[in-house]
Amino acid sequence: MTTPYSSRLRLPEARWARHLSEPKLFAAGQEWDVIRVEADLGVRAVRLLEASGTPLGPVLHDQTNDQAYFLVPPGSARTWQHERTRALGHGSWVVLAPPGWEGGLLRWMSDPTDSPPHTPTADLARAFAAATAQSGTNTRPRAHPC
Repeated sequence: MTTPYSSRLRLPEARWARHLSEPKLFAAGQEWDVIRVEADLGVRAVRLLEASGTPLGPVLHDQTNDQAYFLVPPGSARTWQHERTRALGHGSWVVLAPPGWEGGLLRWMSDPTDSPPHTPTADLARAFAAATAQSGTNTRPRAHPC
């Protein structure tokens, strides 16, 4: 369970969230890039990362389009390749909610205040491959336009 964003002020590395009081559009490619994936695959990947003790950065679930958004190190979108995902880097825009946000259809699966600033891409790729294999879907990498 999350608490209201105003009571969560320990954001040493999530500078983008420090004064955020409602969802806002942010440019990717500066403090982070984003890997977008179907929410069901994202939830499985989150569970696998948590079970393995792997550091998990912020992960947002947008219930309007049933997508999960993993914040990854800036520049990661240039080399990211994994089926059923889309890398969003420089030139892309993403709506992010304040930490602990409880309004609307945006929910943090891994809140920025409770996590490192990013999920390591190598760990995320392994989690997506394992989660995809669990669903019985082909995991062959392919390039994605950004």
